[in-house]
Amino acid sequence: MRKCLLYVLLGFVFLLHSCDKPPQTNVPDPIPDSTLGGVFILNEGLFTQGNASLGFIDYGLRKTYDDVFEAKNKRKLGDVLQSMTIINGKAYLVINNSNKIEVMNPKTFESLGTINGLRSPRYISKAGSSKIYVSDLYDNKITVIDLVTNTISGKINLLGWSEEMLSVNGKTYVTNVKTKGIAIIDENTDQIVDSISTPFAPKSLVLDSANMLWVLCGDINATDKRHYLLHIDLKNKTILNQWPINTPNTAASKLKINKMANTLFWIDEGVYKMSIYDKQLPITPVIEKNKRLFYGLGIDYKYNEIFVSDAKDFNSNSDIYRYDFAGNLLGKITGGKITGDFYFYHN
Repeated sequence: MRKCLLYVLLGFVFLLHSCDKPPQTNVPDPIPDSTLGGVFILNEGLFTQGNASLGFIDYGLRKTYDDVFEAKNKRKLGDVLQSMTIINGKAYLVINNSNKIEVMNPKTFESLGTINGLRSPRYISKAGSSKIYVSDLYDNKITVIDLVTNTISGKINLLGWSEEMLSVNGKTYVTNVKTKGIAIIDENTDQIVDSISTPFAPKSLVLDSANMLWVLCGDINATDKRHYLLHIDLKNKTILNQWPINTPNTAASKLKINKMANTLFWIDEGVYKMSIYDKQLPITPVIEKNKRLFYGLGIDYKYNEIFVSDAKDFNSNSDIYRYDFAGNLLGKITGGKITGDFYFYHN
């Protein structure tokens, strides 16, 4: 009887002690002090809501972090994370609707400063050893930024909206969306010196292993409602091949290329894959859409993997899928609001 009474009293004491404990919550893993490499996940966030975020997949720790910039710097990135580029060991995060570029240490995620004074920045391209060019949606100019001071040092007049850019042998090729051409800038003089005629609205471009340019053109405002894939010889600035993209929604975007620079990838409902030596466009995608809304696309050079995001309803968190080049699913994770791009960082 005494033994039973003792057990009851002990149980009562344990119950009281348990009630004093605060409820347990899921505490996120602390971000690492330094990373050896991984994948940056660029989440645009909802337009005008200032909730852009920078996720990160740490390959070494095998962990995914939701927003390394905010966790490290105790402040939000801003409104619409458009693109990211690492130059001279620094990450430049283009925040489109906040009219700025955040400069960050890609190993520690620590802020190194902010470049202000931009109108609606889109993409960055290095132009020589000490400056970058910034394309813009509304400014009708390319902005020149001094990398030493991280300040605006000049403007290059352009006809309308500019998107992706590519630097080749001292020349920067700029997709001039509201025109039928690619502007060519001399990086020594910061002057437009030539152009290449294209169908309406060139947007994405990559360079292949033979130093040939590939460009995706097309926009919903095009008079023919068509998108095209172009193969361009840079030496004589002529189009070698021009393929009309015939899929129903004519919304081809996000042209990418693999590490060997011999295989192209792009989104057009599904994900398409094409060798630079092919003479016609692929008929079927390497990754089927399957009721998903593919929006962001990236190619991991080191591991030969395809990353593609499903933006869903453009309000929920995106799903991110990993595939091999044959289209076999390797994994799936949850991204942030509107995952629009990826940056693969292997140092």
